[in-house]
Amino acid sequence: MKRRSLLFLLIGMLPVLLAAATASPTAGMFKGQVASLEADGGSLPERAAAACRRWQGEKPGSVFFTAWAFPACESIRSCGRRSAGGLSETVALRVRDNRISMQEHGRDGLTISGQSGEEKDPVSWGVLLFLHQIRDGSCQVLDMDVLASDRTYALGGERLAWLGSTNEEHGLDFLRTLPASAGKKLREKLAFVLYLFNGEAAVADLIGLARRDPDMEVRKGAIFWLGQKASAAAVAALAEVLAAPEALEIKKAAVFALSQLPPATGTPMLLRIARQNPHPRLRKEAIFWLGQSGDPRALDFFEEILLK
Repeated sequence: MKRRSLLFLLIGMLPVLLAAATASPTAGMFKGQVASLEADGGSLPERAAAACRRWQGEKPGSVFFTAWAFPACESIRSCGRRSAGGLSETVALRVRDNRISMQEHGRDGLTISGQSGEEKDPVSWGVLLFLHQIRDGSCQVLDMDVLASDRTYALGGERLAWLGSTNEEHGLDFLRTLPASAGKKLREKLAFVLYLFNGEAAVADLIGLARRDPDMEVRKGAIFWLGQKASAAAVAALAEVLAAPEALEIKKAAVFALSQLPPATGTPMLLRIARQNPHPRLRKEAIFWLGQSGDPRALDFFEEILLK
């Protein structure tokens, strides 16, 4: 009877337990001058515009942060030092040279995904932090960064508007408001952020960055993150880069990205390049990454070309 009562109690608590496991980050992860706009309604860009209106009357050059949470494709955790009670120290957020600066003794950044064998959280959350500056009565995004929600962040003298949590569609709508003229560093970070989103819409945006960005380094970074996606669209985009009249450095980045795909997908494509591509540098790149793979099909290939 007691066991049955306990079972019913656990069943009754299950929705609460699941809600706790999947609860999104809140404004409570920030300490200092925080204005929560989560309950104001409207889209993310509308809430960001409301934050801008709040401070746009100040002198030109004034800065503030906005932040919002999104469901990520990987678990995002802090690499900071841990104490017996959990993660130690609070991360201090600052603005330095129009960039986001995080000051923490011994801080090592983020880790994406957990250790091998760890059970993955039902929902993994990431937090995007944006640095805005007031210019000519409007607000421009200068920088952004990804935060792990397992830490507390101290704002010091800075201000932050918390915009709440969002789904992928609305999050991408916000990211698409970033101007095409955004700086190179911001666009490089955007490629990583697009990788962290789950669906094909984000992959399509990442492909657009890989194809059309005017800076070669930004395109190479986007191609790298495409290589971390095993989706059909990402694989097709990498194949198109190799087939198109692109610069050699871009094509070498695509060959490396293929080496990051699961062997069932990446190895046959690398073998095809190693055997058939007309450019000797690309064949050499493919052979190198095949040698790093340890795939039996790569060993068969080496035996074939070395012993014939």
